[in-house]
Amino acid sequence: MGNYNQYPPPPPPGYGPPGYGPPGYGPPPGSYPGKGMSIAGMVLGIVGLVFTFFGLGLFIGIPASIVGLVLSIIGRNKAMMVGAPMGMATAGFITSIVALGISVIGTVICLAMCSSILSPLAMCGGLGYYW
Repeated sequence: MGNYNQYPPPPPPGYGPPGYGPPGYGPPPGSYPGKGMSIAGMVLGIVGLVFTFFGLGLFIGIPASIVGLVLSIIGRNKAMMVGAPMGMATAGFITSIVALGISVIGTVICLAMCSSILSPLAMCGGLGYYW
C-alpha cells in the first residue's frame, strides 16, 4: 500500500541574484577619443572671438583661432572614426573660423586706417619721420 497523504517534493531552487560586471574601471561615462581636443578647440575659438572684439585680434585672436581650428579638426576626425558625437568639434570649428575671419578683417582695416592717418603727417614732416 502506498502512502497517499504525502505532498510532492518541492521544486528545485531558482537562480541566484544577477552578478555584477567584471571587476575594474571602464572609461568615464560620456568620454570618447577627441573630446578634450574638441572642447579645447571650442574654448579657443570663443577666446579668439572675445579678444577680437576687445581689439586684441592681432595678438591673441588670430593665434588662438588658428590653434582652436587645428584642435577642432583633429577632435572631429577622432570622433568621426569611432562614431562619437561631433557637436563640440563643429562648434569649435565654426567659432574658430569666425574669430579668424573677424580678426584678419579687423587687422587689415586697422592697418589701413593707421597708414591713411600717418601718411599725410609723414609727408608734412609732422612726426619728424620720413615714411
